Amino acid sequence: MTLSDVLEGYGIGVDKSKLQILEEFSKFLVSSPVNLTSMSEEEIYHKGIAEVLYPLKEFPIYEKFIDIGTGGGIPGVVLEIYFDVEGVLVDSRRKKTDLLRNFVLDRGLNLDVVWARAEELARSKDHREKYMYATSKALAKTPIALELLAPFTMVGGYILLYKGPSWKEELEKSWDFMEELGVDLGDVIEYDLKTGEKRALLILEKFKSTPRRFPRKNFKRPSR
Repeated sequence: MTLSDVLEGYGIGVDKSKLQILEEFSKFLVSSPVNLTSMSEEEIYHKGIAEVLYPLKEFPIYEKFIDIGTGGGIPGVVLEIYFDVEGVLVDSRRKKTDLLRNFVLDRGLNLDVVWARAEELARSKDHREKYMYATSKALAKTPIALELLAPFTMVGGYILLYKGPSWKEELEKSWDFMEELGVDLGDVIEYDLKTGEKRALLILEKFKSTPRRFPRKNFKRPSR
C-alpha cells in the first residue's frame, strides 16, 4: 500500500511534492546505518506519519515548534513538511542528530537539528519559552515529558504529547505537577490507527511562566 493510499484512508490530503518528501523520509528511516526505527516503511506510513497528522486535522499548527527527543525526526520532520512551519529538532544522541541533519539539509527543510540534552538546552535564553508549540512522541511518561517540554513553551503556547492507551493513568499522576509547571489540559483527541492501535494527542496550554528550577538537572530520565 502506498503512502498516498494510507493517508487517504485517514482523510488526510497531501500534495504531490510533500508526499514525495514524506516518502523519502520513510525510506531514510528504514535504510539508515544507525537504528532510527524498528518499523517497516508501511508501518511508518501509519505510526510515523498518519499518527502525527490525523489528530491535527482538528488542531493545525502555524508557528515555530520544538520537538524534544526527536530520535529519527518524528514528529518534527512530518510537521515541517506538512504544515510548512519552522521547527527545531532536539536529541541527546549525536549519531542520530548527525544523520537527521544531513537529511534536513539535503531536502532544504526549514528545521534546525540540535544535539543537546533538553535539561541543559531549556536553560538557554535562546530557547527558553521561545516556542508556540513543544512536542514529543514516545519520549517519556507524561510527568517527565511535561517537565522537559514546558520550559520551552511560551506563555499562551501549547504542548503536544502523542501518547498510547495508558495516557489516562499517566495524566492522573500529572495534575498537581502541571500547576507547578504552568500548564493546563486543553483537550485530548483520541483516535484509532488502521493498524489497530489506540492513540491520543494531549494538548496542554501554557498559562504562566515555568519556574526556573524546571527542568530539574538530576531528575531520573527514562532508559532509552
